[in-house]
Amino acid sequence: MKTVLTAAAFAMAVSSPAFAATMTLEFAPDDGSPAASWVFDDSTMTATAPDGSTGPYTWDEEAGVLCGTDPDGNDVCATIVMTEEAPTVGSSSTYTLNNGDTGTVTVKAMTE
Repeated sequence: MKTVLTAAAFAMAVSSPAFAATMTLEFAPDDGSPAASWVFDDSTMTATAPDGSTGPYTWDEEAGVLCGTDPDGNDVCATIVMTEEAPTVGSSSTYTLNNGDTGTVTVKAMTE
């Protein structure tokens, strides 16, 4: 569950009209939990979890805050430290969730 929240948080943060149509992001929590990959679709503002479930997300580019709802219906927001204006495959960033968990997210794939 923690991995799911972490992944969703960063993915939402880097998805905005300035970025690719879809991005696959791998989220690695700092606590050593297994990394998880999520696919974010900018055209529908929908995130696809590793288990295939989907849900909406929002991205506040100015604040660097990505928000969505986890599979249990809990609101999850992540503050992303964006180090690049437009992420590319291989780009990494750090994040902090609204529950205090932290980690690193890496762009694994992008489509236009």
